[in-house]
Amino acid sequence: MNCAQLESALRDLSESLGYSFSLLPANRIAEINKFPRAVLEPPTIAKVEGRGHGRISYNIHLHLMKRAARLSAEERFELLNEMESDMLGILTDLSESEQVIVVEDIGITPQEYALTTHGELSQSAQAKVVLYF
Repeated sequence: MNCAQLESALRDLSESLGYSFSLLPANRIAEINKFPRAVLEPPTIAKVEGRGHGRISYNIHLHLMKRAARLSAEERFELLNEMESDMLGILTDLSESEQVIVVEDIGITPQEYALTTHGELSQSAQAKVVLYF
């Protein structure tokens, strides 16, 4: 699995949960105006072990976003819980892919109105994905 295959796997997993998918750098996330949306920042290589074959570790940042401007506090809380579950599902399913060794160092941060000016809730995850190549 290489970076393009990792991106494709995350696209498929996100879209299976009803999120439109974008690959965007962090400084362009504010341009998003259609929700629900999954945004993957371009993965970065953290470590490579081996030459012709071996292990490659990518750092990923994935954001799930849904519009929430007119929701009550209780509805926002429920939506954040739902999105957290979606994020954990995406990362769990990714870890079960054939060429993925492990998804580790997962951190998930809930945010309100932090990524765009369109009144969204988001769950932002960072993780290390170790793959065979």
